[in-house]
Amino acid sequence: MEVVLLTIFIPLLASVISLFSSSEKFKSWIVTLSAFVSALLATHLFFSAPHGTYGVNWIEAVGARIEVRLDGFSLPMGLLVTWLIAAISLYSVKYMEGDYRPGWYWFFFGFFATSMLVVVYADNLWLLLAGWEGVGLASWALIGHWYRDEQDKWVGKEERVLGVPYWWTPSKAGLRAILTVRLGDSFFLTAMAIFYVATGTASLTGLLSAEGLKALGVIPLIFFAMGPLTKSAQFPFHEWLLTAMTGPTSVSALIHAATMVKAGVYVLIITTPIFLHVAGSSLYFWVLTALGVATALVATLIALTSVEFKLVLAGSTAANLGVIAAAAGAAGLLAHHGGHELELLLTYAFLHIVGHAVSKASLFMGFGAVIHEAGTRFIGEVGRLGRHMRITAAAMALSTLSLVGIPPLLGYVTKELALENVFELGLVALAPALYLLLFLTPIYGLRLFGLTFLHGREAEEVHEAPALMWIPYAALAAATAALGGYFAAVGKFPPLSAALFATLAGFVVGVALYVVAPGVRSEALRPLWEVAYRRFYLPILYDGVFPYVYTAAAKAVYVVFDKALFDGIYHVVLPGLFKAASGGLRRLATGNISTYVLYAVVGILLTLVLLAAL
Repeated sequence: MEVVLLTIFIPLLASVISLFSSSEKFKSWIVTLSAFVSALLATHLFFSAPHGTYGVNWIEAVGARIEVRLDGFSLPMGLLVTWLIAAISLYSVKYMEGDYRPGWYWFFFGFFATSMLVVVYADNLWLLLAGWEGVGLASWALIGHWYRDEQDKWVGKEERVLGVPYWWTPSKAGLRAILTVRLGDSFFLTAMAIFYVATGTASLTGLLSAEGLKALGVIPLIFFAMGPLTKSAQFPFHEWLLTAMTGPTSVSALIHAATMVKAGVYVLIITTPIFLHVAGSSLYFWVLTALGVATALVATLIALTSVEFKLVLAGSTAANLGVIAAAAGAAGLLAHHGGHELELLLTYAFLHIVGHAVSKASLFMGFGAVIHEAGTRFIGEVGRLGRHMRITAAAMALSTLSLVGIPPLLGYVTKELALENVFELGLVALAPALYLLLFLTPIYGLRLFGLTFLHGREAEEVHEAPALMWIPYAALAAATAALGGYFAAVGKFPPLSAALFATLAGFVVGVALYVVAPGVRSEALRPLWEVAYRRFYLPILYDGVFPYVYTAAAKAVYVVFDKALFDGIYHVVLPGLFKAASGGLRRLATGNISTYVLYAVVGILLTLVLLAAL
């Protein structure tokens, strides 16, 4: 228990200590050192900690306990998260050097690390909620880190579509993110309260055997899923993740690619055994599967048409989160049908968290180095960087091939296993979408790599990134090859499949379009490209229609209730009544002594009558 708590809270302790120093170097290195200590402790737990739950009481009245769970999901997830945090922290030391807000950055970096580890290890729903809200707060703080809103920190170009701005500043993107995620969290919290009232326990381990949960039906499960679906940017909530790219690239690598956005799908995986026997849960798993596949396809098309380095990677992130969510939902459905081992199916889904996180963290840091050295965030404004940034180019080649699922790299293994769950369902409606996204994925990966490192306008005075920056992403790129080799060695390598052939077909097309003969255009596909490039016009809904409806509703409430009702009562009706009453009373004051004597006599008589009546 003590080692787990140290693993979780050491980064937070370091971030608090960093506030008491004005030295940027001290802030960066103490948080980085704490991240590596946390990673070493997580490694110790992974290899030596016995499985089980450990905890102490926190708020007994609502069943809240500081309770941690060590099992086949939390231990590897903790190992993954801590080492990614450590690698990205080391990268940040140089990447964020000279930034105008080091105190803010390094405090929320450590705060995020602790919050994320709380989510990973928590067995108690209320403790998990504390970490869940912590990562949301850190996400908002770091998306909007560059609060001066300089144009080079925006997402999008300065243009409007149907009158709606299609650019997002860091301040606006941070607000967008926290509003979207908090919408899901309100349902998430409601579901937790329902579970506790129905079962009397807030423990994940306790809920697994709670009879009261089984009769609740599917609605509380859908409410619960709203939290993970918004956190992991599933359609139609994926928009916040795309504009979250206004934050520093190190933040994009850490929070919006490798860890925080994985929290949602991680929670979907670990709660699948709990919800499996709830009445109507098959509908819940259908929803997860369908939304996952829809997200994967929509986000893949967005990645294919984006013109910013980080937007391509953000779209790819949402697509892979969709694959994981679909794999988790399919695991629940297959378990419902019987004859399938649920834990193995969930392990397949979980492994893609690992495969995607390792390659995507490397890619974000590598392209962050490109932005850092070349001074642009747009594809095509700088090219042929392979001649100037050889280490970065080699690392990005490995990570890209892993991301798009080319064997024998890690990404191929984990994506194939995750999609095996979905294909196993045998759903004719889902298969075309899956094959299409598998075909398109290598194309956007090779487009990003080819137009940056192989072709395009050659950059001037661009050099390799500093060692503190390239060592972390080069190490992660090497890990994709090493772990892929490990799976091959232990006999867990997926066999040849139609999914692999779809991927290889896309790879051949990508090589032809962006490696061999870049610059090929098709006017026939231009309208489809425009729709995907505009992100299916969803920003018009989120940044145009919804704000207009909200503002109109607010004005209506103001006019009807504030002005008409409350102002009417307090400033018109009540003053009018008092004015009428005071006017009537003033007429009684005539100034005539005889009248006043009459009032006195009448008053005395009324008093006597009342006394007689008593």
